[in-house]
Formats: sequence, C-alpha cells, structure tokens
Amino acid sequence: MPRRRCIVCAWACVAFAASFSFWTGAQAASPENGQDGPARRVLVVHSYNPEYIWTQHINQGLRDALVGMDVDMDVVYLDAKRRPDPSSLREAAALALARIEAEAPRVVVAVDDAAQAYLVEPFLKGRPSPQVVFCGVNAPLDRYGFPADNVTGVRERYHFREGFALVKRIVPGAKSVAFVGEDSESMRYVADDLREEQRQNGPCALEVAGVDVCRTFQEWQEKILYYQDHADVLSFGPYNSLRDGHTGRIVTPDEVMAWTNAVNAKPSVGYSDIAREHGMLCGILESGHEQGFLAGTMAREILTTGRPAGGLPVVVNVKGLVLVNVRTAERLGLRVPFEIIEAAGEVIR
Repeated sequence: MPRRRCIVCAWACVAFAASFSFWTGAQAASPENGQDGPARRVLVVHSYNPEYIWTQHINQGLRDALVGMDVDMDVVYLDAKRRPDPSSLREAAALALARIEAEAPRVVVAVDDAAQAYLVEPFLKGRPSPQVVFCGVNAPLDRYGFPADNVTGVRERYHFREGFALVKRIVPGAKSVAFVGEDSESMRYVADDLREEQRQNGPCALEVAGVDVCRTFQEWQEKILYYQDHADVLSFGPYNSLRDGHTGRIVTPDEVMAWTNAVNAKPSVGYSDIAREHGMLCGILESGHEQGFLAGTMAREILTTGRPAGGLPVVVNVKGLVLVNVRTAERLGLRVPFEIIEAAGEVIR
C-alpha cells in the first residue's frame, strides 16, 4: 500500500501544520528501480492548499505517472490562496528551500506561479541540482527565465475559444461574454492569455464584453450584478482569494459561488475542475490530472535516465473535458442539444 507524506508550510510561529508521507509505488525490484537501490526522492511544492481540488488532481496525476517506481515523494504547500501577501509567501518558500537543502531531492516539481516566483526563479534555477519540473504556470515563461539547464515543465492554458463556442451552441442567441476573476497574479496572466488568443487567432464565437479582476468579494458582487445587463454569458477565472472588504477574511469559493448562483440569471462557462462543483452551465475544463501527469512523466524521465530537466522540451496542456450541467440548464430555462450531452465527457443531472 502507498504511504503518504505531505508537509504543509506553516508561518512565523508554526513549524508544520500537518504531515504524512506516501510512496507512489511498491518497493519491489523493477528494471527501473534496480534490486536494492534507495527510493528516488521527489519534492512537490504546491503554490496552494491541500483542500483545493486543482491541487488534489495534480497530485493524483503525479502518482499515476510515477506508478510502479520506488519513489519517496513529499509535498509542501505554500498556501498562496489563503496567505497571498508577499511576506508570507517568502517565509513559506524559505521553509520549502530548507527542506530541499536538508533532503536533497533529485527532482522538485513546482506547481503554479507562486512556487516559481518565490522559490524556483530566485533560488533553484541554474543550479546543478535539484532538477526542476514546473506545471500549472500561467505566466509567460520568460517571466521566470524558463526553460533553464535544470528547469522544464508544463505551461497551463485555459480553453477560452472552445468554451465560448460550446456555450454559443447551447445559447445560440448569446453574443457577448464577460470574464471575471480574482485580483491575483495568476488571474492577470490568464486574462493576458485571453487577449493574446484573440490577437493571434481573431474573434471568438462571443464578443468579449469585459475582463475584470476583483480584489474584494464586494467588487465581485458589483461586477456580477453589472453584467446581468451588459453581457449575455459570464465566464469565470479563479475566485479563491477574494477578501471581504469589511473583515479582511478570505471568502471561500463555496461562499462566492453560492451568492453568485443565487443572483446570476446568465449562462456561465468555466475552465477548471471547480466548475463541476459550482453549478456552471458548461465548460471546456483543463485538467489538473493532465498537468500532474505530464509533469510526472518528465520527472520519471529524469529519474530513470539521468537527463537534466533542461534537456526535455516544455509542453502545453492539450486536453479539454467537455462539461455540461443539465440541472443548471433547466434552472435557466435552456435546452442542451442532445448531441452535446452525448459527446460530453461529464454531464451533471
């Protein structure tokens, strides 16, 4: 049975909040492992928290890519969604770096942009070891000086064009879409990707009525209400770090979408795993599992062949899961064409 070990980065007066360890495969001998060789050590540094569904799916993708190997894999969480201030992230990254220096993993898998900005780019890039594989990166790679001799990985992209085309098929009369998300570094990069997609490939199936980043939950509420009269479709980026403007606390994604679904009369389209849970009409979902699996495949190549990470080409996620929520369609008085339901990878009824 696998055993798991996750170390959650803590803050000034807390060393570690929780820990567990796991092996991604049995320790029996195999051609890749050798007869008596020690477990290969991999440290996964997540930008976000362990409860985040995206994080969980990436972990599963990594495990699936490394199945059958004798790999000792630890996980560190920087908690950037709930503690996004730079001082907290620098402290979390320092704890992760201390783990790396103490344990000398062969491979570090760095997930999402905060891990690149606060750990990989300033401290790990260009070193002889460890080898670094990134995934879930929204920023242009030159922002971090990637790739490098010891760095490669997987860039993340949203399936905007495909998502807009899907909702247009369900709501043929729709003409415009508004894209709304949190005011975070990741969201700003995602918004830039949308603009670049249009610049390179021309207009989408829907005209983009606005791209808005919101710092507070109150700003989010204002935008959602505004677009009830100024867009035909709502499209959602990340909304995990919206603060209550009165109390300063992070409003949970469940709270954000419970309010949104209560007031929103517009069809909605999403791009990430959380769309399943939050009642969006449809989406072409990028896969956290795919991000993890592709990164894990690169890690496996490094571990089994000794190749430097820089010798492996950077890749971009390509899969998109078609999601349709029939329950939401019924609430909005919409009929989803049968051929879309039949072809969908996931249908919520």
